[in-house]
Amino acid sequence: MYRTTLIKTIFACVFLSFSCSSFAAPLSISNEDTQVISRSALGAWVLKQDLKQPRMNCAIQFIPLQDSETSFSIFGPTKQSSSATILFQGKNIPTARSPQDARVELVQKKLASTPLKAQILPSQNAGILAVSTGDIHQTLKSMRDAEHDLQLRLNHATIFSLDYDGLALARNAMLDCIAGKIVKTKTLKQATAEIRPLGNSTITGQAFYKGAILAKKQYPPKGSQAVGLIWMTDEFKAWYEQVKRNQKIPEQIPENILKHFMSTRILDDQGHFKFTNLPAGEYILVANFSYEKSVSRTEVVGRTDVYVGNQHIGSNDQIAHWSYVIKEGTSFEKPVTIPKDGDTVNIILDKSQIMCFLVCF
Repeated sequence: MYRTTLIKTIFACVFLSFSCSSFAAPLSISNEDTQVISRSALGAWVLKQDLKQPRMNCAIQFIPLQDSETSFSIFGPTKQSSSATILFQGKNIPTARSPQDARVELVQKKLASTPLKAQILPSQNAGILAVSTGDIHQTLKSMRDAEHDLQLRLNHATIFSLDYDGLALARNAMLDCIAGKIVKTKTLKQATAEIRPLGNSTITGQAFYKGAILAKKQYPPKGSQAVGLIWMTDEFKAWYEQVKRNQKIPEQIPENILKHFMSTRILDDQGHFKFTNLPAGEYILVANFSYEKSVSRTEVVGRTDVYVGNQHIGSNDQIAHWSYVIKEGTSFEKPVTIPKDGDTVNIILDKSQIMCFLVCF
């Protein structure tokens, strides 16, 4: 239990530290076109701007600290559409194989609830729901700078909830972007450099689960945040030893420890991943995802009695065979060393490489 909880804590905390290679979907974020607008105890606002097409493709996204599967994004005009679009992503939003129309209810504190037309979009991981809102200026103006327990409800059930603050700064940055101004605050790389030293090294690899020698490899879903990286400095090791002694997961991880946690997204259907801008040193790679497991069982559903003449000579069981596929979670780790700055290390991160690193009592 402690190990699983700590893994989830790690994945939830990497976003505020800005030490991940990419942020939560649906934005595709890179150092060059993305600015960190604000950070708080609730999370962070980032702005994505298209440097090749001023005024087009501007978007802001709020990334909560407490839930790495939740995000809230506002998209401005594109070449295809002049309307603004709000995307909600969360683990309780239904998933769909193709876009599906839906009617949801927006619930805000001290305001009457608002019915909205929405679309549930295809997604491999957490569900994504899109709401077209018309004019971007009016959309931004209508939104409050902070919200507590903002909710979306579908068929009277809450499918999304969020606390955020800091929209005032994000709103201004979005309006500047739409006006054609290049917004310069801090890039992801600059924000990361304030928290931990950067280097020129890279860890690349492939993650998969293989239950037996002849079993097929099962990979984490493309786009999922299934692989994390822990930077094993003396500072982190001392903190970790204290956690083991206390036998308790801390409610909050100090910021000087947060800098040791990194996350990235799976790049393809074969489980490849990549971490960049790393200094030399010791690391732990952590994989955490679900795989499919085939289960077979037999069940006696009846009995056939055998007679010769009028004499009972025995019985045969009637047996039914059942086979089905279930989802099971797995987590495993592997140590990695970058000998010197500038090196690229390639790693196979698979279930056969198991070590007890995270809290094992």
